Amino acid sequence: MDAIYEIAERPAQRITGRLWDGTFVEAADGAIHRLIAETQEHRRRTHPRDHAALIGLSWNARPEGFSYLIGYVGEDRATFAAPEHMDLPAMRFATTMHHPEGGDVFVQYRKMFDWIAAAGYAADQTHLHYREEYEAGFVSPSASSLRLMVPIR
Repeated sequence: MDAIYEIAERPAQRITGRLWDGTFVEAADGAIHRLIAETQEHRRRTHPRDHAALIGLSWNARPEGFSYLIGYVGEDRATFAAPEHMDLPAMRFATTMHHPEGGDVFVQYRKMFDWIAAAGYAADQTHLHYREEYEAGFVSPSASSLRLMVPIR
């Protein structure tokens, strides 16, 4: 099944959450998935009726690792004891849904970068490298769907 790529806009937003900084090896070993699960579980306890998408923002800070902010749109001190935030301007993204049967997320991103170039766009890493949106109940890319997003200009 071939991915369908689209252009999506997101308004100016404040993403409030927890900042993780680590290596690609730590991430592959499950650090990000544990962080997502902990954040979702805490959100279910503090906001049982809220099913807002969880937002993951990442930027490659160094050759062996990256920084990752996991959180929700808005200011939320009930979900995060010591929240950190990132204020984003209105942005345009190339986007696609990644489904469990779609294979490796990084392969999907490489294909998306090829599509971005072929469509005449360029990645815009001014504010972040990747944005991912996880629906409530997300488990992992091998078990749940998520929206992959690359900022473009």
